[in-house]
Amino acid sequence: MPEAPIYHVDAFTSTPFRGNPTVICIMPTNLGDKLYLAITSEMNLSVTAFLDKSNDSYKIRWFTPLKETPLCGYATLAAAHIIFEYLGNEKNRLEFSTISGTLYAEKSGSGILMDFPINRSTPIDPPKDVLRALGVTEWVAVEYNESNKRLLIQLKSEDDIHSLKPNYAALLRVPNALGWRGVVVTARGRDYDFVSRHFAPHMGIDEDPVTGSTHTVLGPYWAGILGKTKMSAYQDSSRGGEILVEVSGERVFLTGRCVTVSEGKLSF
Repeated sequence: MPEAPIYHVDAFTSTPFRGNPTVICIMPTNLGDKLYLAITSEMNLSVTAFLDKSNDSYKIRWFTPLKETPLCGYATLAAAHIIFEYLGNEKNRLEFSTISGTLYAEKSGSGILMDFPINRSTPIDPPKDVLRALGVTEWVAVEYNESNKRLLIQLKSEDDIHSLKPNYAALLRVPNALGWRGVVVTARGRDYDFVSRHFAPHMGIDEDPVTGSTHTVLGPYWAGILGKTKMSAYQDSSRGGEILVEVSGERVFLTGRCVTVSEGKLSF
């Protein structure tokens, strides 16, 4: 029976059992999707990443328990952490080949910096059924990003973000003509430039603890409001996580830390 090294990592945190937990499996990325979905279900986490070295770059694929996802920031951060700490890599900059194009990660003084394409959102009419399912009665703005499939809703305060209690079953029943994969609610923060939460029941994830890819949408959105290109962000889930966000031209740089919780072997 084949075996693969696996690492359980908490991403966007330096404290065990905080941030977003993910598993990195070091194995070929060209095996059948049925296997990857079975492994992801066995890991019982929001996303499991499959990492394979290819010449001077790494191939990476991300799976939720329901389907492959085109981009996952925190699992990419965790994969970079594993490469730097465990796989004998001597380079400071990594290149990842993904279905969303080439991504980059490098060591920085604040952790690991990831280089992503920017995802700008545009204003839309507020989807009343979505707002009702979320329990939102007052909002500042509603926007949508087509490339990242994120519905963004700005609320009035950090307290509104923290107290939100969505009805996930109702959210799944809402007509989804836009094809959104996730809904992110956000507001100005007290100790951070902005805070957010992310809900993705259509991807099998009611609430994601910390979502890197969402910040490729949040970054340019808040840069326009705050007039800043470098911002501190906090995702206010029950586990919580911190991200440094920088917007530069058509790229968004996300910086965070990771901690390895366990390592072992997967038989498949």
